[in-house]
Amino acid sequence: MLNYKQRFSEGIKMEKIVLVSASTGERGQDGKKKVYEIVIDGNRVVMSWGKAEETRRQTKREWFTDNRFAKMFAEDKMYEKMNKGYALAFRA
Repeated sequence: MLNYKQRFSEGIKMEKIVLVSASTGERGQDGKKKVYEIVIDGNRVVMSWGKAEETRRQTKREWFTDNRFAKMFAEDKMYEKMNKGYALAFRA
């Protein structure tokens, strides 16, 4: 993994996508919001999800051979979640 100076000199930018969804109440969590975060860091994608009210979340990491594949994977995951009812809350 590259440190900040290496990443900056090579022009690699981190990108963060945050999606939110209101709970359906199927598990007794009526009114709670769900959060899905996607962070693209070079050729690595880190996804985390859970309840917005809690700090602990589940996390999954994926590594790719190229930055472009990581970006395509993250975009696909974002649209997949939006099709399931999540709304884009933040993107930077």
